[in-house]
Amino acid sequence: MKSFLLMITFLTRLPIKVKLKFTERDFIKGIKYLPIVGLVIGILLWAVSQINHLIDRAVTVLFVWMFYIWITGGLHIDGLADSFDGIFSNRNKEKILDIMKDSRIGTFGVIGIIFVILLNIVLSYFIDFKVLLIIPVLGRSCGILSCAINTYARKDKGMGKTFVEYSNFKNAIFVILITIIITIMFFDYMLAFSEILIFLYALLLGIYFKKKIGGMTGDTIGAVIELSQTFSLLLFYLLRGLIF
Repeated sequence: MKSFLLMITFLTRLPIKVKLKFTERDFIKGIKYLPIVGLVIGILLWAVSQINHLIDRAVTVLFVWMFYIWITGGLHIDGLADSFDGIFSNRNKEKILDIMKDSRIGTFGVIGIIFVILLNIVLSYFIDFKVLLIIPVLGRSCGILSCAINTYARKDKGMGKTFVEYSNFKNAIFVILITIIITIMFFDYMLAFSEILIFLYALLLGIYFKKKIGGMTGDTIGAVIELSQTFSLLLFYLLRGLIF
């Protein structure tokens, strides 16, 4: 439970009043709880979407993703922006990593944020709001999956290094199973089966980052989470006649 609370405080803005002393071991043990953290976020997103009974759907979707940015503190979106700035600079590995570490946002980072959020808003308009329950679960599971086939790309230490090093094959299998179980609980086997494509997408992202910068960083984890969520929305939009 302590590890789960650590993940909640680290990955969301939810107020946790319990004062506990956390160690690196607690953080390591908490990695496997990321899909559950995603489910908590998903339930809150779905709850916000219920204002659709009172206001127009387009405005509802906008509020849903504004709430998402608030509840996550923009943590993963920041990683997405840094990753875009570095990767699309067309520099060598060392320079890309330096650019990603720069706290200032560049042109490609802004473009990445705009397109991802815009796609999330537009795609969410056309699908059942119930899907919001599973989208954050998939994003965080994909983050672990990408890390499981990678090493840490930087030489320095940090939460990103710990996360990448301990997102091993065992944790990857665990989060995939948890994600599938959650999906079947709220949806059906057809939707769970379609998630294979999403997991493959996360693996391809992991392979791409490994080729480009030699592995994963905290920023690329955020990028994988955000890009996987958007890809999931796109896939569910394309398959909405079959799975909903």
